Amino acid sequence: MTRVLNLWFLLLIAIAPVSVAEELAWPLEGKSTASGKFQQTVTGVNGDLALYSSGQFVAMKPDHFRWNIESPDRQLLIATPKAFWQWDKDLDVVILRDAPELTHLPISAIWDGALSESPSGGGVTHQFGGGVKNLSVSSPDKNTIVVIFKDPLGQETRFEFTLDTQAAISLSSFEMTVPEDADFYDESSSSARHSEAVE
Repeated sequence: MTRVLNLWFLLLIAIAPVSVAEELAWPLEGKSTASGKFQQTVTGVNGDLALYSSGQFVAMKPDHFRWNIESPDRQLLIATPKAFWQWDKDLDVVILRDAPELTHLPISAIWDGALSESPSGGGVTHQFGGGVKNLSVSSPDKNTIVVIFKDPLGQETRFEFTLDTQAAISLSSFEMTVPEDADFYDESSSSARHSEAVE
């Protein structure tokens, strides 16, 4: 579970140059919402499959993302400008964390296939540890977006997004209601400030 979550964090927070296939129109050009299926594969330095996961995603431009991981662990991840939610459905645990800065991150490149290079060049170090290098975003056809990057251990992560026919997506798609029987942990900085004020 932790490994899958960390890899999603890496995708959300890396900053690197992006390559784009110029001969095709970008699948999400002119669109403000997207949904569909994703597949994630991680291969080790020897080319062996280290991890596979799959599920459904919903996104609203520029900074709302919802990932419903269906296999191998059932998790729901929701990122908005205000919060980052993780619901581990197998353990029935919900965690609230501070929101990442989504508009400046590579996942935003799905909208137009372009991302400005960071001043320092490929990859950055961040609060979750490690730096992501050689990130690329491409579109082999009108319904597919591929994101590939390497982590500091030399592993390569590949996300393939298969887009659905455009459906109606609203802000309510990114709301989180904590199930009554779930254990809830608020790890956001606002919770820490509230605790200090109470003391």
